[in-house]
Amino acid sequence: MVQLRECEKHGPFRGDVCPICGEEGKFLLNDWELTAISRMLAGILRHFPERFGVKLDDSGWADIYQIVKGIKRRHPRFRWLKDKHIIAIVLTDDKGRYQLDMENKRVRATYGHSIKVDLSDLPTDNIPEKLYYPTTEEEYEYIKEIGLQPGDRKWVHLSKTYRDAYIAGLHRVEEPIILEIDTKKAIENGHQIYRAAKTVFIASQIPPEFINISEKIDIEIPEEELEKIEEEKRRREKKLQRELEKKQEKSLK
Repeated sequence: MVQLRECEKHGPFRGDVCPICGEEGKFLLNDWELTAISRMLAGILRHFPERFGVKLDDSGWADIYQIVKGIKRRHPRFRWLKDKHIIAIVLTDDKGRYQLDMENKRVRATYGHSIKVDLSDLPTDNIPEKLYYPTTEEEYEYIKEIGLQPGDRKWVHLSKTYRDAYIAGLHRVEEPIILEIDTKKAIENGHQIYRAAKTVFIASQIPPEFINISEKIDIEIPEEELEKIEEEKRRREKKLQRELEKKQEKSLK
């Protein structure tokens, strides 16, 4: 169980004690609240801001006050929610999937969007010469012809390491094939790649001439991490099932 707490000296942290000074700090959110609000925040910034009455600008930025107001209106159980909770979630996100603009009290997601946003102002420096992408044998036959193109998400998402890509692939299939992207040559040929997070990079597309199957590497994954992946897959399957049932109900009316 992971709590969100705030150290007076070192700011917010996830856990029982501040990782810097060891103080317990002030309680902000329990494990359930942290998970629930984090998922809503990701949904608002990546997929459905209109459900919460939130407006994103062209670059995906949203006003933090609007987010808080939208969550409280849609889910009254969180009537105690404040700006500081959203800010603490963003600052302690281990994947670095958000950008925070404290001067203007706004936040945005830097990858994972299914709605159109302009992320061309993300950093383009320090791009590794090789990046990785998980796929299947069937998909690879398609990729060999047209390269990597955005699917449900509006950008192609690439991983920093083979391991990162392999774990991302496990969320979809049992044994993903990992592709290696020659980003150095792609950039030299005019294909811009952006640094979106600690281990995630995005591009509008990657042509097939810069893509090869990576040499296979044996990856050891802790049991706890595998359990989290399976839990996420089950949650996603339940969500899809609920959406399917809703569509069926509407078709019968």
